Amino acid sequence: MAVLEGYTTAGGFEIMVNCDFAIAADDAQLGDFHIRRALFGGAGPLYRLPRLVGLRKAKELMLTGKLMTGIEAKEFGLITDSAPADQLDDCVDAFVGLLADKSPYAMAITKLVVNRGLDGDTETLMALEQVAGGPGARVRRCARGHRRIPREARPEAVVRNVRVHDDFRFQCGRTR
Repeated sequence: MAVLEGYTTAGGFEIMVNCDFAIAADDAQLGDFHIRRALFGGAGPLYRLPRLVGLRKAKELMLTGKLMTGIEAKEFGLITDSAPADQLDDCVDAFVGLLADKSPYAMAITKLVVNRGLDGDTETLMALEQVAGGPGARVRRCARGHRRIPREARPEAVVRNVRVHDDFRFQCGRTR
């Protein structure tokens, strides 16, 4: 998550477009200055910005080198939210609070599928969708089966052999 105050240009802008979320002060100034110096942004804006705001808006921002306020950036779809500078911390805390109780595993898989969604062919995307839905469904099935056991006889459910990075296997087991 990027929290933006003051000027967010050039390298700061590049870092921001690489973040999952960005929240800015209403009076923050955001933009890509590279075109003003006959340079190209080398850390993401050339290929990530069109995915964030669309092709025409990305061209407008990158070819003009213009700056926009946090309010304009929110309207542009470039950032997640904006708030008055004196309320920025509260806005960030409220947004982070929406994420805090979520499963890190489910968020990681969701991020993987969403991030690859614009680049993959249909077959790959369907496989990723199966990966995303499969483990969660198995966990729910394990949990349903666990609830059917009388409370006094229930063993403690454990999850083991979770390997997200290689083959996405997920197994549910029971132990005391």
